Amino acid sequence: MKPRILVNAAAIAALLTSDLPLHAQSLTTEEITRAVTQPTWATTAPGDPHRIFITERTTGQVRVYRNGRVLDAPFLDVSANMRSRYDGGLMCMAFDPDFADNGYFYVYYTDRRNDGVVERFEVSGNPDVADPATRFEVIRVERTGPEDMHAGGFIGFGPMDGCLYITSGDGGPQGDPDQNAQNGLLALGKILRIALEGDSGYSIPADNPFVGRNDVLPEIWALGLRNPWRAAFDSRTGDLYVADVGHESWEEVTFIPNGAGGLNLGWAIREGSRCFPPGRPCDPPGLTDPILEYFHGHDPPRCCIIGGAVYRGSAMPLLDGHYFYSDFCSGEVWSLLYDGQRVVEWRDHSTQVRRPDGQRFGGLSSITQDHEGNLLIVDFTSGVYRVVTVMQLRSPTLIGGRRAEFSMTGATPGARVVLLYSLEGTGRTRYEQLDVTVALTNPLVAGFAYADAEGRTRWSVPIPHTARGRTIWFQAAEVGNTSDVSRRVVE
Repeated sequence: MKPRILVNAAAIAALLTSDLPLHAQSLTTEEITRAVTQPTWATTAPGDPHRIFITERTTGQVRVYRNGRVLDAPFLDVSANMRSRYDGGLMCMAFDPDFADNGYFYVYYTDRRNDGVVERFEVSGNPDVADPATRFEVIRVERTGPEDMHAGGFIGFGPMDGCLYITSGDGGPQGDPDQNAQNGLLALGKILRIALEGDSGYSIPADNPFVGRNDVLPEIWALGLRNPWRAAFDSRTGDLYVADVGHESWEEVTFIPNGAGGLNLGWAIREGSRCFPPGRPCDPPGLTDPILEYFHGHDPPRCCIIGGAVYRGSAMPLLDGHYFYSDFCSGEVWSLLYDGQRVVEWRDHSTQVRRPDGQRFGGLSSITQDHEGNLLIVDFTSGVYRVVTVMQLRSPTLIGGRRAEFSMTGATPGARVVLLYSLEGTGRTRYEQLDVTVALTNPLVAGFAYADAEGRTRWSVPIPHTARGRTIWFQAAEVGNTSDVSRRVVE
């Protein structure tokens, strides 16, 4: 059953009438590792394609995955300073954009005072181990009460401005009776934005929206959030998608355009787009509506939205710009495409994006990306996975004047598979012969082959001398399905 997508009327009409690319790339997942404990986040360092860094909520450790395994020694351990009750613990990490030069990275966790703390560390002489002696507190989100709930949980650098963004929850109790999220003098229930300043900690960006006001903290970028566990930047545009966990009924995604500070997302005046508590009249000016919301429901049981990543990888061009999100309880995975005014595409990936054994994720905690923009699924109960296409094309180095040996896995056994190429780049082209939409512009045929009993296919393709220096895009297709896209420059 699809979640109820309740957005504005124009967006609903677009969802119902848009020309979705049916029979495109079928997706699946491949296991990266299960040798982690309650993972909450997975990421890669700038310029480092060989390692994945994984945060563990209850152990307080950052683990390193390299060369097919999780290293025995943790990269970092903050357990001595951490408290991990309820939704707290080690929640997220982010590498400094200049990590390759300065070795800085940042972690976000709840400490023994129950506050949310962002700390900076530096890598040691061993690149697989951080130096704990370099611990430096950057910013603290103080709680106002004894509740261990609604900590928020995301930190990330804006791709356009280089500032650090921090999401914080309202701190509880349920329903935010003290209106923490609307209180401009508290950091609770907010998105904060700061400029890092080395040993001096941070400064306030001059264009933060509340600079100079006495009734709002200058660090605040947006307010009116309940528990924004995850947010995601579009690396191409700088736009920010915020997945805010709902109270009793509604989960929501809000879109914040690049540079649009000062928005009020409405909690706890509203839950999603509806007055809170239900039945109480509310018509305040200046609140920002979500671009999507869904009801909790019981079949399947939905309870907690989990963001999220905006896909900008190269393997799946038909999903370019899609924001991926999930639900912690149901394990469903969806994506939407937002054009700045309305949701123009929405897709349910739940039957495909599952654990490799076919089971739904038991507690999906994050959707992130690796260094190539591939989607990573972080499952609280089982480990970390990568989203891939079922049909995976292997393209060799292309040398003008020689034959290139292509191979593919994941085809339907015995199926006739065509290898396509384009000299113009990626796009969206209906290929009627195979009843698929291919992700190439003006695709041409490089060859045909039949898949063997294990779904493997091979092609031997001559590369002419005249192609030297040209960029060529390749994709394979069978009836109803296509592979990932590869890009090669002819040598």
